[in-house]
Amino acid sequence: MKVSEETVDSLFGKKAQYKIPLFQRHYVWDKEDQWQPLWNDIKDRFSQQGSHFTGTLVIQKETQSNDNGGTKNEIYEIIDGQQRLTTFQIILCALRDIAKEAVKYEGIEEDANRLILNRTRSQGGELRYKLIPKDFDKEQFLELVDNDEDESSGRIREAYNFFKTEIVDYVQDTYDKMDMLFDFIVNNFGFVQILLDSEDEPEKIFESINVRGKKPSEFDLLRNNLFLRAHQDRDRLYRQYWNHFETPYWNQEEKNRTLSELFLHHFLMAKLGTEKVKVKEEFNIYQKQYHKKLQNANKRVEHEFSELKRYSEVYEKMTDCKGDSTIEKRMKFYDTFKVATLHPFILFVKCEVGLSDNELNYVFDILESYTLRRMLCCRGKNGLKNYNIFFSELIRKFRDDFSIENLVKQLSDQTSGARKYPTNNEMQPALHIHYDEDLQLFPEDSTIVFPDNRAVKAALERRWFETAGDIKQRLIRYILYQIEIMKRNENRFTETNELTFNNRLTLEHIMPIKWKGTWTLLIGEGSVIYENDSARNYTVSVDRDVASNELFYRDLFSETGLDNPSRENLAEESYLDAFNLTLARDHLLQSIGNLTLVTRKLNASMSNAPFSDKKGALNEHSILQLNSEICEHDTWDINEIQARAEKLIADVCKIWPSLDWFAENLP
Repeated sequence: MKVSEETVDSLFGKKAQYKIPLFQRHYVWDKEDQWQPLWNDIKDRFSQQGSHFTGTLVIQKETQSNDNGGTKNEIYEIIDGQQRLTTFQIILCALRDIAKEAVKYEGIEEDANRLILNRTRSQGGELRYKLIPKDFDKEQFLELVDNDEDESSGRIREAYNFFKTEIVDYVQDTYDKMDMLFDFIVNNFGFVQILLDSEDEPEKIFESINVRGKKPSEFDLLRNNLFLRAHQDRDRLYRQYWNHFETPYWNQEEKNRTLSELFLHHFLMAKLGTEKVKVKEEFNIYQKQYHKKLQNANKRVEHEFSELKRYSEVYEKMTDCKGDSTIEKRMKFYDTFKVATLHPFILFVKCEVGLSDNELNYVFDILESYTLRRMLCCRGKNGLKNYNIFFSELIRKFRDDFSIENLVKQLSDQTSGARKYPTNNEMQPALHIHYDEDLQLFPEDSTIVFPDNRAVKAALERRWFETAGDIKQRLIRYILYQIEIMKRNENRFTETNELTFNNRLTLEHIMPIKWKGTWTLLIGEGSVIYENDSARNYTVSVDRDVASNELFYRDLFSETGLDNPSRENLAEESYLDAFNLTLARDHLLQSIGNLTLVTRKLNASMSNAPFSDKKGALNEHSILQLNSEICEHDTWDINEIQARAEKLIADVCKIWPSLDWFAENLP
């Protein structure tokens, strides 16, 4: 290892070429965090005429190549510092082009070209460039160096435009200032250069350097470590296993992290069966746990590349969800609700266990039913907050002994409120109000319980509206959407109009939330019936056979009673049944029995209209079977809501079965 102090002039002034390896990250510097601060440094130091330390440059000599004229060119591979070197080359191109556009700066143009291009006898080929970026940035960078008038787009061109504009504004067409600025930049901005020899370990040195600039991500650290350990096999490994990571897909931002960083996090959880993979600690865990494990098994670096690619191809399908494979279709559910906590377990089941498509579909059936029931019955996503712990435990338990029967058994064994699978009976109160309000279905700490049918029934009544948090609307829309799909599939006469789950379909209250101004109430004595069964289920219904007049809500009260509508302020005592019907209606407004799907436009047009008007609009403008069934009714009140809720609850428990059903129907 040789350490020396270098300037822009001494680095680029010699006949040499600096190559950025394929595996290095793209040019990622930006205006806010790097370009503007660097330009501020240049102006500040220029005014003081002081030198400035720019950072560390780590390089390793690759080969010596001859141009066509026999001239030797030293070629260096950049281990660290590529962002700085690229930026200074961009600044030199900006200075050169400003000089070229003004005849009086002619000498500066020539001096800049001396630092941008190698003077070779052949004047051709890539050896003429002082810097060769990786493939991703290469075309736009070389177009800039060659002063191509067909301007490319991208981060490099943006940097060029920024520095060129700032320099022009700063020098104000003054030759002396331009000349001094150029001289200052190339002679006063310095680097500490570390030149490695063949015995040095570049991956260790890279990891130990605390660089200024855009800090490498955990995935960047892993990539550099892998390729620096790969030695002479780098290009083959890059093209065979890694180049798909260079696509924009893996740079998408998700919760302030790129998708590649999230993948690494989930990859380690799937491989190690641990929930304790801390954010920003992934590379350290990879080295200390996963890599150490592979070393003990005498696995070479190519195995690491191969596993990362194998897992990432599955992960891309899981997160993109646009294809027709089993995993892409089934992951749409998790994408809909932005649930990623099951990703490691699904990676494990798909990549390590190797299930058939039929078996994988069955596992997805179990997981989706578990997840939806818990969201429905256990306060939305709060019901999933300990998934990472529970499913990491399952990965460890199933490492050498996975079967669907074992998965069902493990879920069946969870009896605590934190992990129990909700039953069908536990589902109903969340979607329909017909339940005992004094019954505590779940303790406060319930988080991973698999809801049974009773919990599902509870959830499907009304409790979802109060407990499902920010996903409540989407959750019920999704449930109704899937019921519609089921009805279409079961009806051979249904037209095959494709229906997709999106924001065009909104929740519509058949009896509107503000029904009191447009829907009348029965006022005949005995029109409201109250019943209690042996299971303490309290029901309220309407007897339409009783001769009865109808009034609007406002007409139930005396003129003075309108200010305080209550039993005490009724205009007549005989209106008590109508008042109680009001309470029952309000109680059932959010029941799934009173909800359907319509387009936003149709939703707005129906608003608070009476049922006869809504029925006409649904008949004319909706093709959903859900709405065709509603239109079969002549009236809409608590009887119809109760009956429809029971049917929809049964549909929900059919689409997302209880754990007992899975145990009895193992593939």
